Amino acid sequence: MIWSRKPKPSPEPRELERKVQAWADRVAQSMEQSPEKTLQESQDVLKWSLRKTGPDSPFTIKAMNEVANQLSRQNRVSEEVALRQQIVDGLRKTVGPEDEATLNAEFKLATCLMSLERAGDADPLLTHVLAGRSTALGEDDPQTLSAKAWSASAARRVGRLQEARALQQEVVDGYESRGEGESDQGLLAALNLASTLTELDQLDDARQLVRSVLEVRRRTLGPDDPKSLEAQRVLASIEAEPE
Repeated sequence: MIWSRKPKPSPEPRELERKVQAWADRVAQSMEQSPEKTLQESQDVLKWSLRKTGPDSPFTIKAMNEVANQLSRQNRVSEEVALRQQIVDGLRKTVGPEDEATLNAEFKLATCLMSLERAGDADPLLTHVLAGRSTALGEDDPQTLSAKAWSASAARRVGRLQEARALQQEVVDGYESRGEGESDQGLLAALNLASTLTELDQLDDARQLVRSVLEVRRRTLGPDDPKSLEAQRVLASIEAEPE
């Protein structure tokens, strides 16, 4: 009788499976470890994946993202930006520039760049993310509105105030159309628009917006809530502006 023998699985998938499981175990235990140790272990997995699977493999990109998240928690933004740029480059090659994963990675990179006062670098990324999300999700989807708000902020920081104003108005209108004009996001959008209107010397419109925000916050949170007091301070600063 001839016995058939099943081929032995190659050691490479077994090793990968072991690494993935070990990584999952470490993530589950991360709350019990110091941030430095968690980061080091994530970096070890990334180094292993770079050697074994290459810089553009899905596992490597996932490992890069985990390291970037750990760096974010430690506020090491300059290091985080470099890694998020590699993630974006890898996703553009493997899944394409219009894929949702690529757009999300570009958004994370852009917000990091904004925190480093690099609005000029973030601006084209946010423009691309906004276009992609508008097409895929619609103009009033929360993710689109978030990208639009960040894109407006970038435009404002590089001096394109009229464009920023138009985008911010669309964000305010978007939250209103969703019935969320009095939500935290909707009120923040109104305050951002008021700030840009003030910079454009459109003080009457800015005052009207901030008064509306103040009325909502007093009604829903109370007059002594920190957010109500914040809106009151903003209104006072605008009213102090010379005509």
